[in-house]
Amino acid sequence: MATCAARQGKRAKVILSNVTNVYKNLALEHWILNNWSFANFDCLLVYRNEPCVVIGRFQNTWREVNVDRAKRDGVSIARRVSGGGTVYHDLGNVNFSFFSDKPSHCPARNLQFLSQTLSERHMLSIDLNKRHDLHIGDRKISGSASRIIRTGSFHHCTLLVNSDLAALSGLLQGDKTLQGSSTASVPSPTTSLLSALSRDVTPQSRDVISAKHHDVITPRNIIDDVAEEYLSLYFESIPAEVDLWSEDCTQDTDNSVVLVEEVPDKVIDHDHESWDWIFGRSPKFVKQFELGNDRTVPVSVERGLVKEVDGSENSNLVGTRYDPGVISRFISELNKSQIS
Repeated sequence: MATCAARQGKRAKVILSNVTNVYKNLALEHWILNNWSFANFDCLLVYRNEPCVVIGRFQNTWREVNVDRAKRDGVSIARRVSGGGTVYHDLGNVNFSFFSDKPSHCPARNLQFLSQTLSERHMLSIDLNKRHDLHIGDRKISGSASRIIRTGSFHHCTLLVNSDLAALSGLLQGDKTLQGSSTASVPSPTTSLLSALSRDVTPQSRDVISAKHHDVITPRNIIDDVAEEYLSLYFESIPAEVDLWSEDCTQDTDNSVVLVEEVPDKVIDHDHESWDWIFGRSPKFVKQFELGNDRTVPVSVERGLVKEVDGSENSNLVGTRYDPGVISRFISELNKSQIS
């Protein structure tokens, strides 16, 4: 196990969100971090989302996400408060958020716990790398990020159980030609737990293995396994018979898992659903638009808005939201008018 502050003397809470809206679950995660003190207890939040792409706090949305495809397929785009790279969520993916005080913050220990649980419960061979990714063989099944503040921290990670890998691959294809200082995702070949089980087996046995594990390795079963193992690490845990939305909800002791069926309005930060947060928080960047005859027109963007076109602020595009399709058409028409 990783060398981290011991759990000795601490209690634990597991919160299982049955909400599948990415903005609400990210708000819940953020609210727990900002409103609870983790000096005497740890917490595990577990949730799944409808199909969405979640980018890191310091990333460029257009560089990381195929925005047109996301819009076409009705896939939400969200920006989280933690750093790190871009990930894909759907109902075949499980998200785990490990909350603790700062001295107990230990992503490596959390991931070793997940790896060990999956190994013992489902005989899966899972490795942890230095980037805090979980792998089966050479393929990634989990990515991580963290957020640390004065009163506590969380480390959250994905776990691809039976996700749509084709959708993941297509949606995480942003415009890599954008020039800027944003945090870039590190591309890795991915797989899911179910997909990994059917690799490296003979065609004759593949159907048998898939059928055997299809009813066992499900998001729900994985959640149950992890929650049970997590609580077993602690001397005692905190009951469900308390007001989850009260800062005093951690004072009693008993044993249970708390279910969240809806996230109340007081928890939701609607600013995190806004264009300004999701797109406008992208670090400034420059896009070179082709004009023909080996000429390009540089377009500078800040806070998601066009700042300059070809080094000039005198353009009808300045101040508008960055939209590569609109800009390409504008530059093309401008070039035609200049030629004629």
